[in-house]
Amino acid sequence: GDMLEILKDFEDESIDAVVSDVPYKIVGGGVTIEETYNETGGMLQKRYKYSQSEISKNWYKNKTDADIAAVRDGKMFHHNDIKFSEFLPVLYRVLKKGTHCYIMINGRNVRELITEAEKVGFVFQNLLVWDKGNAVPNKYYMNAVEFIVLFSKRPARNINDMGTKNILRIPNILNGTRKHPTEKPMALMKVMVENSTNENEIVLDPFAGGGSTLMAAKLLNRRYIGIEIDDKYYQLIKNRIDGYEDALF
Repeated sequence: GDMLEILKDFEDESIDAVVSDVPYKIVGGGVTIEETYNETGGMLQKRYKYSQSEISKNWYKNKTDADIAAVRDGKMFHHNDIKFSEFLPVLYRVLKKGTHCYIMINGRNVRELITEAEKVGFVFQNLLVWDKGNAVPNKYYMNAVEFIVLFSKRPARNINDMGTKNILRIPNILNGTRKHPTEKPMALMKVMVENSTNENEIVLDPFAGGGSTLMAAKLLNRRYIGIEIDDKYYQLIKNRIDGYEDALF
């Protein structure tokens, strides 16, 4: 379901941490889409001009018209047309005092994210760099990292392992093996869950995607809440969690 609707019913200060790869604009030269008229076949066809982006080549070509239209507007998914200013106040409200909020983001959107988060009361604590071990071609240097902004809801508290460096070198999921187009390695989410919660505390991922945050929470004996608007991926997460539980216990 829609996280804005679902979280309306959550009590204030009921969540111990947020760890999420949120929707954001991806404008930056990924895909060019042209519509051309095929005179021979007499039918309207879509012709795709791809950059070397692995996302462009291996995902968008199989998407629906609604998703293609979303790409034109710089969005990853047509159903996640949501702004930072809409969901950040909700996350701030449901988080307990003295907790952490991790938001994954690209370089283009870092400034807006921090600005909007500070407006609602979050305190910027650190910018983590995920060195994912692969690079995506780009006109302005190849993209080999992604960013994770660590916010706190005062009073600020330390992470559990203060020896953790702010560069996280964890290999990305191999292309072609992802079950969700923006799926993140469980090992990456595990670092954040482990550092900002204790056993039996509640981790929230309001944009659950492929379920990596939730599986990391289960592995670490945390309670977890995941929200996913796309039924296909919601079912994927349920199947993964059920299978993962069998494997663990």
